[in-house]
Amino acid sequence: MSLIPPTHLKTRLTILACALTALMVAGCNIATPIMYAVHGPGKVKKSVALDPELKYIIFVDDPSNKVASRRLRGTIVDSAQSQLLKRKLVAEVIDGRAAFAAVAKERYGDPLSIVEIGESVGADVVIYALMTEFSLGAEVGTYRPSAVAQVKLLNVNTGDRIWPAENLGAFPLRISMPQRPGLAPSTTAEVYKSQEALAQQTGLALAQMFYDVEVTDSARRNR
Repeated sequence: MSLIPPTHLKTRLTILACALTALMVAGCNIATPIMYAVHGPGKVKKSVALDPELKYIIFVDDPSNKVASRRLRGTIVDSAQSQLLKRKLVAEVIDGRAAFAAVAKERYGDPLSIVEIGESVGADVVIYALMTEFSLGAEVGTYRPSAVAQVKLLNVNTGDRIWPAENLGAFPLRISMPQRPGLAPSTTAEVYKSQEALAQQTGLALAQMFYDVEVTDSARRNR
């Protein structure tokens, strides 16, 4: 009977171990897509539910001028309210531009409260979003649009906060778009287009606070 030299035996065992490892890895790679297809990527749950019987208005506030223009604030409002109506989450949404008009009529040094703005347009609830960040990129030459809005819901009829609780402050809604190094907008037209896209994404993220959405479709960074 012939014996396998120790060095050859060690080599064969090493090859066998590598083959088994490769097979196991391949098995995992095959199993993962199957599990993903069966169970799906999961959902981002809504932050709070809306009462479909009430009238809402979305007020995007920007006292620090984080957003480049009132036009872009209008885009945020349009994007958000169209999603709420499309998904039939509410029966009526008063155009958010009515809130802009109410604020424009404020007397100097005597600003309207959020509840007073809601009263002036006949809303039951104000979805208030205070913009604290709206940027196409933190560094020169980068393109990584992001925005942050502090969100809360107020009952116009009682003056009470509906959500979140008073002791929790406002909810920090964070929005980001895919990073595209080296593709920063270089012309006025490109900047305009990029800002418009971020405003639309911000409005979508605001609306997605009120319904469940697939992880892959979520515009929110809050998970």
